[in-house]
Amino acid sequence: MSQITLRQLPVQLENQLRQLSKQNRTSLNKTITTLLMYSLGISSDIEKKRDLSDLAGTWDEDEYSKFTENTEFFDNIDREIWE
Repeated sequence: MSQITLRQLPVQLENQLRQLSKQNRTSLNKTITTLLMYSLGISSDIEKKRDLSDLAGTWDEDEYSKFTENTEFFDNIDREIWE
């Protein structure tokens, strides 16, 4: 296998690649190789996930607070229904 060196990657691109690598629990090299192969049509073997792992840990504090605030009423029990 050969090697390629990429220089002067935009910071936003590097951050996205590192984030995707972390989310998929793969090396940065494997992440970039997979993306290149998929985008060039060399491989369509992108693993389809059937869970919510892409969403796990993606909320910031503000989003979490809003979600918690807007779902508090689910914690209330209507006693008349359960008697």
